[in-house]
Amino acid sequence: MPRHGFGSLLTDEQWSELVSTAHRRSYGAGEALLNQGAHGLGVHLVLSGRVRVVSLYPDGTSAPLAYRTRGEILGESVLAGGGRACNATVTALAESRTAYLSAERFQTRLRELDLVSVLWQSVLNRQDESDQVRVQLARLPAERRLPAALVHLAAMLGEPAPAALTDGPERPGPGRILRIPLPQEEVGGFTGLSRTSVYKAYNQLRELGLIRTGRQFVAVVDLDRLEALAFGEDRGPGAVRH
Repeated sequence: MPRHGFGSLLTDEQWSELVSTAHRRSYGAGEALLNQGAHGLGVHLVLSGRVRVVSLYPDGTSAPLAYRTRGEILGESVLAGGGRACNATVTALAESRTAYLSAERFQTRLRELDLVSVLWQSVLNRQDESDQVRVQLARLPAERRLPAALVHLAAMLGEPAPAALTDGPERPGPGRILRIPLPQEEVGGFTGLSRTSVYKAYNQLRELGLIRTGRQFVAVVDLDRLEALAFGEDRGPGAVRH
């Protein structure tokens, strides 16, 4: 099973060494791993499952910032010291497991395994990715933002479809299943679209036979066609792609 983010930069041996002495923690869907404003004491390495990172605003609203899965590091701001509070809330989207290490223990293990530079490389990679996604979605026409967001999420969190997801005569490209709830309001916050626009975009993609949706999943029937709809010939260095 592939690792993403920080974990993708480590060999299997390095990853196993790093998590071998960590405490295992389990979280059910909807349970918070980190809370915005709280002072964290350590970091989580995601072993399995999927989580959502959101920013909470004083008026009670929130905006999704990212979605994370196996291999990702969470709560790394604690490594900066100075009693920094968490700048976002992280919630499990499905049953998830992490390897938890105190900040001091994690830093010690990084030095022992010569992984300090790898950690900061992953932090920079994550920031670059986040910036690229935001810029790409912001400059795309509204009708292409939902397809682009789904392409990005399929790359991060999608599972290969076990079989063709369509009964039509055409042979579809590769499919992906996102086993996470993606309510219209949340997708709107991620893509910068209104709820009405998201509703219309979902309907259009369903009518085109590109996706199927349910309460707890979004199935991308043909990832190649969805990517072509999102980006067309616009595949510059900042493009979000799978």
